[in-house]
Amino acid sequence: LGLACSTCHKQPSRARGMCGFLLWALCACLALAEVNITANIDVNTTWFADTAYNLNAQVTVLAGATLTIQPGTTIRGKRNGVDGRASALIISRGARIIARGTSSSPITFTAQEAVSAGNMRGLWGGLVIAGYAVVNGEERFVEGLTDVLYGGSNNEDDSGVLQYVRIWHGGADIGANPDPNEGSGDEINGLTLAGVGSRTIVEHVEVAYNLDDGFEMFGGTVNLKWCSSLFNQDDAFDADLGYQGKMQFLFALVDQDGHHAAEIDGNMNVQPRSFPTVYGATFMKATNTDATALVKIREGSGGEFHNMILEGYAGFGLRNEECGNETQSSVTRGTSPNYLFWSSNNIVSTQNVMGSIAQFNISAPCSWAAQSRSVDSQLTLHPNVWREPKSLRMIDPRPQPGGNAFSGSSTPPNDGFFLETNYVGAFSDTELWLDGWSWLSENGFLPAGDVQVTPDNRLCGNYTTSRTLSSGVTYYLTCQTFVKSPAVLTIEAGTTIKAYRQ
Repeated sequence: LGLACSTCHKQPSRARGMCGFLLWALCACLALAEVNITANIDVNTTWFADTAYNLNAQVTVLAGATLTIQPGTTIRGKRNGVDGRASALIISRGARIIARGTSSSPITFTAQEAVSAGNMRGLWGGLVIAGYAVVNGEERFVEGLTDVLYGGSNNEDDSGVLQYVRIWHGGADIGANPDPNEGSGDEINGLTLAGVGSRTIVEHVEVAYNLDDGFEMFGGTVNLKWCSSLFNQDDAFDADLGYQGKMQFLFALVDQDGHHAAEIDGNMNVQPRSFPTVYGATFMKATNTDATALVKIREGSGGEFHNMILEGYAGFGLRNEECGNETQSSVTRGTSPNYLFWSSNNIVSTQNVMGSIAQFNISAPCSWAAQSRSVDSQLTLHPNVWREPKSLRMIDPRPQPGGNAFSGSSTPPNDGFFLETNYVGAFSDTELWLDGWSWLSENGFLPAGDVQVTPDNRLCGNYTTSRTLSSGVTYYLTCQTFVKSPAVLTIEAGTTIKAYRQ
């Protein structure tokens, strides 16, 4: 029964009916054991899935110790811990975290406080990892943490593993004198990667409803793959202080409260220059008249940006300002890391407040002709006008087979990290890697992962010629569909038609 209950509780809400009413009632009577965590961790420690861990203070895993977290474990933070600060889990330099979840049993960091429509962000601190990799300038203290240093000389530093990890509802000010308002300077990112090295694994990680940035990299060389950033109040992905990692398959939904999907900051011409290498991202912005750009690159930052889809009412797709002596181009690369390359194959269909396509805002002293494709990304379901999840309702960010996303993709380096794809964006037409573990999946905003929409089974638009829907085939209604005279729509017995909500 315990195993059945554990499995039942981890299912997305849309699937819980499969557990059965009797089993569900029995499960509800069995609460997980709870452990309150307030002390630092200085020996190897394991947190188990049959226990809920209440993070009631700022807890640091000290150098030499490893914290292992089992798949399916839940850790719950507080806005006000027993130490007078917002709780956070901090992995110090020389310590490690091994958090290997799975798509069916993700590891969840969330809030103890009840979450409601008006109480979604800033309910606890966040997850902080500090490493010995190179940062711009000397070693530094993490913002708000005067006893946590990061930075060093080992770009291959190993701080552990994060796989299928969810970090929700955080971002509270973690300083000694907390300010509840966003913009205090000490509000924490959902996942802070400070001077973290390239041997650290960050895959299938999501930050949702954070009061500050979703992911922020302060220098270092850590790589990110299959990462999702949803409805965070500042930037979805932020890089600063000479971050030089690789990123592939990034997804961001920036609602009306958020700023940018990506912001890349630097320190002008001081080395190491911020230089992320990105292959594959899908970034979407809600309706917001105050938006300045979906991607903002400034302060002498460089990098390479390929296979990207940018859309929504973001003002512009790319804003580039405060350039240093780096070169900028959509045609040729310069000498690493002193250049910014924006691929002309990226799809940028961002709109301004008037609803017109607005791709680039290049501000002096930056001066270059950025290029990209201004075409419909032809994603399966991407609502055009939305402000918040309530008005988003449903989304399927996979590209339509044979659509514009399947032409013009750039081939990444064969370096053991990047995967070669034949599409632009974070998703293929068949793989919805958010399925089963993302906040979107758990709350019914995604179709099931086994839904495969193709030109043959898709219903959308106007039909002026006759069509037959065949028995035994499941068809997907992805938009309002009109059968117009003289067309006849014939539906055979045994046919199934499933409609998308939005």
